[in-house]
Amino acid sequence: MISLKKKIELSNILEKIEVDGDSLENIKLLDNFHSKPKSHVLGITGPPGAGKSSLIDKLITIIRKKKKTVGVIAIDPSSSKSGGALLGDRTRFQLDPNDGGVYVRSMAAKNYLGGVSELTYPTMTVMRSKFDFLIIETVGVGQSETSIKDIVDTVILCVQPGSGDTIQFMKSGIFEIPDIVVVTKCDMQKLSNQTFSDLSGSSSYFKNKNEWDIKIILTSSHKNIGLNSLEKDIENRWKWLIKDNRLNKNRYSQDIEWMKNSIIREFGFAGLKKGFEKINYKKNPFSEFARICKFLKN
Repeated sequence: MISLKKKIELSNILEKIEVDGDSLENIKLLDNFHSKPKSHVLGITGPPGAGKSSLIDKLITIIRKKKKTVGVIAIDPSSSKSGGALLGDRTRFQLDPNDGGVYVRSMAAKNYLGGVSELTYPTMTVMRSKFDFLIIETVGVGQSETSIKDIVDTVILCVQPGSGDTIQFMKSGIFEIPDIVVVTKCDMQKLSNQTFSDLSGSSSYFKNKNEWDIKIILTSSHKNIGLNSLEKDIENRWKWLIKDNRLNKNRYSQDIEWMKNSIIREFGFAGLKKGFEKINYKKNPFSEFARICKFLKN
C-alpha cells in the first residue's frame, strides 16, 4: 500500500523528471529506479472506442482483489492550447480515491508518434519500481501504435467487434506486436464472434515471438465475461517471461531501443550512426545516454 504522503512524493519525483530529466541528479535517480524493477508492465493498445479504459478499470479491480498494487500511466491526447494531457481516459476509471494500492499518472502524447509519449520510458522506469503491476494505456489515435512494444513486458491489443480494424491491423503491422488480443464488447454476439473468427483465421499475421503462443480472448467489461481467462493468460505470460531469463533479455533490448530512439530524436540518424557505435551499455541506460549526448555535442 502507498500512503497519501508517498503518492505525493512519487508525483513530485515524476514532475522533476518531466521538467529537468537531463540533470545529473535526475539521471542518477532514474538509474537507481531502473536497478529495482518490481512490476509486470502491461501495455493496453488499440483504436479509439475499442474499450481500453473499461478493460483497464476491470484489470485494476482484479489486481486489487489479489491485494496487489497497481500503477497506471494514461497517455492522453494533448491540448492544442496548453500542450497538456486532456485527461479523457483518466476520467473513465472508476477509482476509489482512498485506495492506497492504486496510482494513476496522466501524460500528454504531444507530437510523439507511436501511441506513447517521449517521457513514457523514464516515467515507466520510476513507476515500475513502485508497484506490483504497471499498466500503460496508449493514446488511441489509430493504427500506428507500435512503440508500446519497446516499453512494456506484455502487449494487450483491444479490438472492437465489427469495426473493420482486423484488415487495417494486418496492413499496418500492429498484429506483429501483441502478446494477447482481446476482442471487447463480446455481448455483441454475432459481430464479436465474427471478429474472433477473423482473428483466429489470420493467425499467420501474428509473429511468433520466441515461441510465445499469442492468445485471443472474447471479453465484455460490462458483463464481466472473459476476464478470468485474461487474468490467467497474464499470469501465464509472466511465468513464461521469467523462465530462461527472457524478461531480463527483453528489458535489455528495450533499453537499447530507448537509447537509439533518443539519439535519433536529439541528433537525427546521422547522430545515431556516429553515436551508436560508442554505446557501451551494461546496466545504467540513462547515464549511458547522457554520456553519448556529451560525446555527440563535442
